[in-house]
Amino acid sequence: MRGTFRRDLELAPGPEFRLTRRRSARAFSALLAVAAAGWGVFDFFIGHQVIGIATAVLAVAFVVQLVQAELSGWSFEGAELRSHRLRLPAGEIDGVHVAFSGKTARAWIETRGGEQVALVEGDEQDVRRIADRLSGTLRLASMPARANLN
Repeated sequence: MRGTFRRDLELAPGPEFRLTRRRSARAFSALLAVAAAGWGVFDFFIGHQVIGIATAVLAVAFVVQLVQAELSGWSFEGAELRSHRLRLPAGEIDGVHVAFSGKTARAWIETRGGEQVALVEGDEQDVRRIADRLSGTLRLASMPARANLN
């Protein structure tokens, strides 16, 4: 299995297929960065310079992690499914698969070459909705363009 199953993604509003981070995940990441920065400044000014600098470095790491997580969503653009690190042409995607375990589910993509690419993990209804939207988008992308007869 290539990649990891993401628990922080949801379908973006609109008819196109796009997975973005949940607001709660964004807020949590931003709060961690702000808290670490504040704690670092506090430590620095009360005389614990080494700890303050180390905590400020930790805050920078949280910001880097926040930016990387924001960039690693999925979208279907043109005839490709894209993430920050991977591009899969629609013609190479064999299908979207879902596995269920209790109320949780996982969705992944299987390519024509047999490679599996992890997408999302989470609530069964959310994962099913994501898999259905992606399957529908792939069906539309594989349909031949109709000639305009007007």
